[in-house]
Amino acid sequence: MEHPIIAENQKKRIDQPLWMLICFAMFAFWQMGFIYFVGPSLTIDGKTPLPIDMDNATSLIAVCYVLSILWMIFLPFAVVWAQRIATGVALATAVGLFLPLSDDALRLLIYVQIFCCCLMIGFETFVIVNYLSERSIIKHLTAAYAVAYLMMAVLQNEFLPITFPTFRFIMVAALAMLLIFFLRMPVGREVQPRYVKKSDGLTAPKRLLFGTGVLVFVAALMGVSGPAIFGEVRHGIFITYLIDAMASLGLYLLYRKANFHPFRVIPVLVGLGGIGFLLMYASTYVPAVSYAACALIGISLVSCQMLPLYGAVMMKSYPSRYISPVIIGLALAAVLVHGGMVEVFRAAPSMLYLVYAVVMAVLVFIYTQIEPFFLFTLRRRIADSAIVAARENTAVPETELSAEQTVAAPKLMDDPLMLLTKKEREVAELICSGYSNRDIAKILVISEHTVKDHTKRIYPKMGVHSRMELAALVGRWNASEAK
Repeated sequence: MEHPIIAENQKKRIDQPLWMLICFAMFAFWQMGFIYFVGPSLTIDGKTPLPIDMDNATSLIAVCYVLSILWMIFLPFAVVWAQRIATGVALATAVGLFLPLSDDALRLLIYVQIFCCCLMIGFETFVIVNYLSERSIIKHLTAAYAVAYLMMAVLQNEFLPITFPTFRFIMVAALAMLLIFFLRMPVGREVQPRYVKKSDGLTAPKRLLFGTGVLVFVAALMGVSGPAIFGEVRHGIFITYLIDAMASLGLYLLYRKANFHPFRVIPVLVGLGGIGFLLMYASTYVPAVSYAACALIGISLVSCQMLPLYGAVMMKSYPSRYISPVIIGLALAAVLVHGGMVEVFRAAPSMLYLVYAVVMAVLVFIYTQIEPFFLFTLRRRIADSAIVAARENTAVPETELSAEQTVAAPKLMDDPLMLLTKKEREVAELICSGYSNRDIAKILVISEHTVKDHTKRIYPKMGVHSRMELAALVGRWNASEAK
């Protein structure tokens, strides 16, 4: 049965309509669009170079990341307010870019934009992980992001170039939409999730948490390396973002029409990304294949968009205030590692493509080890008293069951866990949640040896041979029973 804190947090999660999530996704468009114009060319309105010091900008970005991490840890209840203020300031400075500015004024506005943008990167993840329902998160990371990435593809196309004066209008509109989202986001203690404390008696699934951390880091490394690669190909940015948008929309339609969870397709997406990096290596000999490589990498980048959903899984398993900060910290570490890799392979850049392909293979392996536990945790639901009683073989008079419960209780007999004794079910459910034997022993107040004995009896009864197979089997039943 769910811990009361987890049950309470799940009830607080917010369902947002698609139009609101599209407003939220304008953050990604604003971020990437601003980077596009304040990029290597350093040119705005004919001013080349811009009157800013890129070393100062890099330091400012690092400070923003650290500040956002500390804010999320110590002031989580004020994150939405910080988003409102930062978005409002960014909107004001975007309007200021319409004015004929001196170099000093332009420098100030650019630094303010960089500060607001980088500060909000962490906060975006925080809002997704802590406040949105699973359905809203998936809609946001697929359908809403499809709109944002399509806009980025149009912005960065080289057929009909978009000038900065035109972008200013779009940027103001995007920031206004983003501000609407945060102004309509509820704030207060009633929507703030409760974070676990030692006194709550909730044990962290360390195996799952560690595996997810490794997965987040490797996926973030992929997310950084992708843009660095396709930016070197003519029309590569346009192709990649366009394909990303189409793949995101396709994934959303699969989820909505066929109840096909995005987690199930991630290994395929990452595998295609690995092929894309191999083709990029081949493009050093056959340049024409670079376009196919960009398309495959674009498809694979959809998997990188799912990082906040991993955090939501963790919140449903162990609601800690450190989940979002850790995700952002790992993303920052991935940026630093990528920078080091680029320096190491500067003399032989084509070898870097092979390294990326190996990273993709590692990512597929890690993900396949964790996916069953993810899906079990997401599909696990809070059972009502009648169902719990039926599971525990407690007699419940039929007159006490509602019509809905009367229909639900017989379905329980199809539950594969009903093949087990009560104690074996408890052990099996904890295994499926990603707990180690030591954690299970601590939770159930039994020895590790007893846990191993229960596990030896569970596997033959369920017809499985590993923790992964057990989690996959029970997760599939949960998914079919939820339909």
